Amino acid sequence: MRVPEITDATVRPLDQWPVGTRGVLRAVRAAGPRRRRLAELGFVPGAAVEVVGRGAGGLVVGVNADARVAIDRAGAEELWVAGHD
Repeated sequence: MRVPEITDATVRPLDQWPVGTRGVLRAVRAAGPRRRRLAELGFVPGAAVEVVGRGAGGLVVGVNADARVAIDRAGAEELWVAGHD
């Protein structure tokens, strides 16, 4: 599977956004089982996401306004988001 190219400077990995940021997931840069697991958690392109909190090992993220998911830093680095307030 080919990883999508990101050419928009406003799209960054989810782990780079501060708490309170809302945005739209633009790309998942994971492959194989990890990509499938992220999709099962609701992380698919077009999903609305919000950084709800941060912990020592990762983030708590709201997905599509109906779920909160804890995700590790490596997973957050694979989720590319266009953010807005």
